[in-house]
Amino acid sequence: MSWILLLIAGVLEAGWLVGIQKSESFTKIPFVFMAVVSMALSLLLFSMAIKTIPVSYAYLIWIAVGVTSISVVNHYFFGQSLSLKQLFFFALIMVGVMGLKLTN
Repeated sequence: MSWILLLIAGVLEAGWLVGIQKSESFTKIPFVFMAVVSMALSLLLFSMAIKTIPVSYAYLIWIAVGVTSISVVNHYFFGQSLSLKQLFFFALIMVGVMGLKLTN
């Protein structure tokens, strides 16, 4: 269960960064609210996950899933380009995450 919480926490990283970006310097309150809620939930789920997952693994996975999520969200919603090489290396990151899960 902790691993699922950690993955959700990583995905929520994308939510708060999108919220900050869309808030236009904190002038659009609904997006500010989205950013704050996403950030709080991400930190809460991360803190719950580190009760059973070593902090060094958990932090690495949290950041890796967050970076991958942010790149995918930026590609689909903000037109950022993603090359096949980049997708390949994101896939390697996810393979590394699965490898850590299998060895823990």
